[in-house]
Amino acid sequence: MNYTLNQVVNLYKPSGPTSFSMVHSVKKILGVKKAGHIGTLDPMAEGILPICLNQSTRIIQFLSPLSKHYQCTMTLGIATDTQDATGKSIFDGDPSKVTENQIKDVLANFVGEQKQVPPMYSAKKNKGIPLYKLARNGITIERKPVTVHFYSIDFINMDGIRVDFSAHCSAGTYLRTLCHDIGQELGCGAHMSRLIRKQVGVFDQGSAVSPEVLKTANNNGELDRVLFPVEKVLGFLPEIRINDDFIKQLANGNAIPKSSLSAYPGKFALGVVMRVCDGSDKILAVVESLVDQNGFERLNPKDIAFKLKRVLI
Repeated sequence: MNYTLNQVVNLYKPSGPTSFSMVHSVKKILGVKKAGHIGTLDPMAEGILPICLNQSTRIIQFLSPLSKHYQCTMTLGIATDTQDATGKSIFDGDPSKVTENQIKDVLANFVGEQKQVPPMYSAKKNKGIPLYKLARNGITIERKPVTVHFYSIDFINMDGIRVDFSAHCSAGTYLRTLCHDIGQELGCGAHMSRLIRKQVGVFDQGSAVSPEVLKTANNNGELDRVLFPVEKVLGFLPEIRINDDFIKQLANGNAIPKSSLSAYPGKFALGVVMRVCDGSDKILAVVESLVDQNGFERLNPKDIAFKLKRVLI
């Protein structure tokens, strides 16, 4: 198989299509059998939707937990059942007295660790059934709050009842729920009217491509220009290197003993996820440390230092 088609495309999803339909489009354009996206975007949302191709789908589990950067538009005065502009109004309030300073203060109050109740219109599941399917049938169930983290929320602009802000948050955070909660805090109600995802890991708007650009690059034999190799995508993980004579054993699923290492970080903790490379910088696997640096130094050469999480060769 062409190595190029085991890489990752940083697709820009327009507002309208589902994330699943965008994955289908990429598979059709490139002729790949397997593809999967990182982090679902609601149909009304736009922005970057990284899609892993063929063998690179093995790394989705390590990319999904990455934090996300968004730009959001919140409309004051109306709360909806979906918490965004696609839903029905469930509360009308008066936002006329809300000031820019009030908005800034409320945004600041949501920075840090928060408890967020997932919306009914979401892909989260209850007993294997997505919540949005229950909601469409008029069924509402109790949802337990989940812990999310807003690393930053920055005010951009206020124009009448519309407020633009940017947010950097943990994976699994709902910006429309944030808008809803802000509306409750202000007392006038609010919903999300636009959302743009701007960055996930190494993927940003500057490197994103539309389906049309991807199709042109494929037709012109220029995919290397627009696709991301796994080595670049997983560059945020600490690196260990193994001796070439252990590569075959690694490919067969053997855990990594101390004696097989040719390089490793000066300091690391127990349970740290790392990428495993050979002498040519190719990523061979992702592993988890079974000891910290001090424990590693006390290991015998044949003792296992890292357990495999995913073999990539």
